[in-house]
Amino acid sequence: MHSKGNKQDQYTAEIEHEQPGFRLAMALSGMRGMTSFLVSAFPMGLIGGVLGVTSGLGGFKTLALAMIANSGTAQFVAIRLLQERASGTAIVVTVLILSLRLLMYGVMLRPHTRPLSPPWRAVLGFFLIDAVFFVVIERLKGEERTRAGWQWFYLGAAAAMYINWMVATVIGIAVGASLPKGLIYGLDFPMTAVFAAMLAGALTNWRYCVAALFAAAVGVIANPLPYNLGLILAALIGAFAGIACDALQKPQLSGRQGV
Repeated sequence: MHSKGNKQDQYTAEIEHEQPGFRLAMALSGMRGMTSFLVSAFPMGLIGGVLGVTSGLGGFKTLALAMIANSGTAQFVAIRLLQERASGTAIVVTVLILSLRLLMYGVMLRPHTRPLSPPWRAVLGFFLIDAVFFVVIERLKGEERTRAGWQWFYLGAAAAMYINWMVATVIGIAVGASLPKGLIYGLDFPMTAVFAAMLAGALTNWRYCVAALFAAAVGVIANPLPYNLGLILAALIGAFAGIACDALQKPQLSGRQGV
């Protein structure tokens, strides 16, 4: 009886998915779901624009970096490494390592993205950032009817954040040159603080908590290392801690199901 009910819900969701306006409604819903993140991210985008200009990148390169990286963390770290005159290879490798957490997000979304076409998966992969993942994963925890058309919800949430960040970056670029140098130092700290606050709101799963604790501990201990190696180690240890917790939980779940 329960199985029949699930099939009926799935059938109804598929019918609704094909109705005109459904995709737009889902995209708008995703945009609304990002509201709190947009408010906290906007000042960080401003700071990113300011730091890019004051580090010598120039307006065009700063905006290009923001558009291509599509990650506040990667953007800030890249700017910091450019200030320290790190090589291009070191910058790329560092950004890729810091993005390992996004790989973990992608693995968690894999059951939902598998039915989608390669172009869809490529688009969703590019727009996969922390805030979007947190909002979308909550949506996917709902019932079948709620999950229907989730990719349009995802796209709306991602588009809202992307446009918000680009607008903030452009404004930051415009005002960056006029700021006194004394105000520039330490501007990258709020990015870390806001990101930590965003992450804390999503730590409803014990695995995320363990990963965050390990990453925080390593980040503090390894902070004196040059070229942001402490941040790299923190990201790696945190990611491996989360994966280890997931691996430990699976045998327990299998044992319970077998009882």
